[in-house]
Amino acid sequence: MTRTVYAVSEGKRFAADTTLVTVECYSCGMVYAIPESLQRSALRWHGDRPNGWKLHCPLGHEWYYVGETAIERAERLKNEATQRERATRDLLRHEERSHAATRGHLTRQKRRAHAGICPVQGCKRHFQDLERHMESKHPDYADTGTPEKT
Repeated sequence: MTRTVYAVSEGKRFAADTTLVTVECYSCGMVYAIPESLQRSALRWHGDRPNGWKLHCPLGHEWYYVGETAIERAERLKNEATQRERATRDLLRHEERSHAATRGHLTRQKRRAHAGICPVQGCKRHFQDLERHMESKHPDYADTGTPEKT
């Protein structure tokens, strides 16, 4: 809300338009208004002193802002977003490498089957019937990357 505030300077009275914000005293619960510029200053300087920038309610209770400022919060959120992005990028790279390794393994197995060699790792036994079947019924099986139906 914008209010006209009257002030006295060097014996002359003048009016100034200012925006007031409501605050609540944590001790007594009184709600009152302070100029927005005062609130901005208190928020900006609250981290520079051990107890922040001290203000007083109309009943005289001293209070101050604690916690992170809007700038600190924005910076924290930005850092968290950057960390999430980096973690996602690392996970994507890991998945791409894993996918490439799986694709290589599948290609090796398909070539072994097409050549009529037993698919069990370490076994090098050759089966002529399997090789003839693969050449006659599935000639492009080892090259296309996708098996055909029989």
